[in-house]
Amino acid sequence: MTTYIKAMRFPHSGFLLLLLYALTSTSAWALSANLSSNTINLATGETGSFTISGNDDGRDQFQFRWDIPAGLTVSKGSSSNLNKFEVDYEKMRVKVETNARGSFSATIKVSANSSGSFNLINTRAEIDLDPANVSVNVGGSVSEPVVEPPADETGGSTGGATEPAPEATNADYTFYVSSGQVDITASPDSGNGATSLPVWGYTDVAGGAGRVPGPIIEMVEGQTVTVEVINNHNRNHNFVVQGMSSDTTAIAPGSRRTYTLNANRSGVFMYSDTLSNGVNQALGLFGAVIVRPSAGSNRAWSNAPSADHQRLWVITDMDVPRWNNVAVGGGNVNTGSYRPNYFLMNGMNGFQAMGDANTNLEGNVGDLFLVRIVNAGQFDQSLHFHSNHFRVISRNGNRLGQFVWQDTINVKAGTTAMVLYQLNQPGHYPMHVHTAQMETGNGVYLNGTAAMIIAH
Repeated sequence: MTTYIKAMRFPHSGFLLLLLYALTSTSAWALSANLSSNTINLATGETGSFTISGNDDGRDQFQFRWDIPAGLTVSKGSSSNLNKFEVDYEKMRVKVETNARGSFSATIKVSANSSGSFNLINTRAEIDLDPANVSVNVGGSVSEPVVEPPADETGGSTGGATEPAPEATNADYTFYVSSGQVDITASPDSGNGATSLPVWGYTDVAGGAGRVPGPIIEMVEGQTVTVEVINNHNRNHNFVVQGMSSDTTAIAPGSRRTYTLNANRSGVFMYSDTLSNGVNQALGLFGAVIVRPSAGSNRAWSNAPSADHQRLWVITDMDVPRWNNVAVGGGNVNTGSYRPNYFLMNGMNGFQAMGDANTNLEGNVGDLFLVRIVNAGQFDQSLHFHSNHFRVISRNGNRLGQFVWQDTINVKAGTTAMVLYQLNQPGHYPMHVHTAQMETGNGVYLNGTAAMIIAH
């Protein structure tokens, strides 16, 4: 027992009061906690385990939690000196709470009925736990991923990807699903905003990082093409083209699937991964299909006006802290809460897009642009063009018999549109979204949805 005596003189009483504080220290253990293993390799259906053990301070209870990923079965093993030890599949988590008795331990058993890589991400550790996460690899085709905590907004984490599957053979297009990142540039005025966003995406490079958006598929009306999709990621994915395909079959990690697309009409269409309640698409698994009336045509369809230039704008929004970081870290995204803080055009933030020749509308006065727009995000975006009105000629694949003159077009989430815009006077003008938040990247203006209109 350690005793402290403190003397205090109250100036108006003239009395000296002695205040006695008795502080008793009974701790006999140094706080510690560790995992027996942070990587478990299993065959399909086999059960493995890991153990958390250590010492609390003998006076207080301490808690640990892990999120349970979909597809992994978790159950309780042996334990000692615990106040709580529970597996809660309603909340998809396992909880361990010590009982203030010094040493403690809990063995957690894991198994899965299909091959894949599963990450138990620690969401609470009241005693330091490093490493805190557990990687469970099931089956022989998946390599051991690098286990990382969820990334924060100042740095991206790409999560674990499987080894590249064998090269494709005869398909017209070959896409690979893998993790990647989107680099956000800083504001040239303030220098703020630079970061990297962790994403998942399609790429046409074997072993390459996922791209956002994915590669463009180009077709001619009446043509049939095949697309082979190889899953180099550690989760199930698929590939669906709006208006062209309806096969939603999951492609397991390390597996592949071939799709046949028939271009029955000209236009612009979106492809995406429709699994995981929108999470896979929101992380970046989407892209565009452009169908022209004939090879090299500069028309939206055979009898539409002839354009001098063509542009494709694929726009999206991302909730990085609550969706990207959680999903990439192996956790379960709460899809009931979505508050995007980044808004991209062609995979670029505003300052990048406004300097990109393939995004901006730049030409001579009188030039006509055909702009194809795909909204792959979860929020509608109202795009406002300065300098001149434009004609809306198609909405979500439906050609308008009478073109509509507008200066702002609201493109609904998950839909497409096509517009004709003509440069009518020299100068530099903005194209921006008509929602203030969407003009920013995590609050930095003008790092959201934006492009330039430049007429010479």
